[in-house]
Amino acid sequence: MRWLKTGLGRLLLCCASAPLPSIASAATEAPTVQALLAEQDAALVNGLARWHENAYAVPDDIALDSSLRDAAAQLARDHVARLKTLIPAWIAEERAAANNPNLRGADLHQALYLRSLNEIAIASVESAGPALDEAWLKAALAPKACSTLPAAYFGRRIAMIQAAPADARAALLAAEKELLSRVGTTRQGLAARPAAAELMAADHAVTRLREGLPVAAAPMTPFLAAQVFARDRKPAKPDRWEQCAKSQWWLQSQLADVKTDRTRALTVYRYSTMLDVNDFVPAGYKPKAASAPRADGKPAYPAVASFFHVQGESTLQVNVDDQGKAFKTEVVAREMRVPGVRGNRPLAFEALLDDAALDYARQRSYPTGKAGKAEFVMEWNLDKGSDEAK
Repeated sequence: MRWLKTGLGRLLLCCASAPLPSIASAATEAPTVQALLAEQDAALVNGLARWHENAYAVPDDIALDSSLRDAAAQLARDHVARLKTLIPAWIAEERAAANNPNLRGADLHQALYLRSLNEIAIASVESAGPALDEAWLKAALAPKACSTLPAAYFGRRIAMIQAAPADARAALLAAEKELLSRVGTTRQGLAARPAAAELMAADHAVTRLREGLPVAAAPMTPFLAAQVFARDRKPAKPDRWEQCAKSQWWLQSQLADVKTDRTRALTVYRYSTMLDVNDFVPAGYKPKAASAPRADGKPAYPAVASFFHVQGESTLQVNVDDQGKAFKTEVVAREMRVPGVRGNRPLAFEALLDDAALDYARQRSYPTGKAGKAEFVMEWNLDKGSDEAK
């Protein structure tokens, strides 16, 4: 997973610190600013293309049929070639937004990197069409779908295609081709992020099982059962294999009910297994913001959101009892801004402020004797170092 942790660093190293071309001799005409800028742009495009080559690589140690490996490699090559034609347009958009035709350096590189991450996240949850969704349901439910999951996004997708029934493979490859063709376009029909209750339903079911309470659910795989019921296990964020197995189990459980909306169930599955941007934060990163709450009770800026320069507004709805205590809180809307993400939702980053917002909503004081629902907006602004609730 090394490329995940150091992708931005490598991109900045290859381009930001590259020396300007030197003049070959006094007789050579001095290059213009435009020529130097064009050379730096070319280096930036090539550097970002190499990052994408890593993101869309399929590791040699994954056991794939030769025909599937060849098809995946061709999809990746075609996609990277297309990206080389898209990235110059992204660079132009950033310069236009900054009103600086000569914009370069870390701010430009970061914007392109974050846009790339967001495009991968969108492809993680986007539908390629109803018929192709049915093929992805077969892949998600395949017994070996969670057995081999490489760190890189595209490698995981191809590993799931390998695990899927053979009769679904052509449709799955067609779905990947369709999704890759949409990169760089504005997607209006992206499914909304499911409510927290939907995304946490599997965890709530697991909690009930651990307490010996009944749950209407499909049988777990031996691997997942061992993870869930390990007596000496300490609470921790699940790794990608466990998260895949848990999401697969819950998808199976939901689809066992004929009344279940299959499209909705697949959407919840996709969001629960989508790209995790936390994997892209360098291990040694230390945020400037304090990790403890501020003296006025407002939360410090979450470290990962700070790293990715996520700003915006969280709209919260809170159920309050007669004693002014919050007993149910929910983020009902988000309007987030992320450098470089233009035309589409910052889907990879939009929930990074949710936990801090919910913690604050639970802990703040509300008027007594006025049971009901309260709604307020939290503004997150890095320039101010924390948030403003209004």
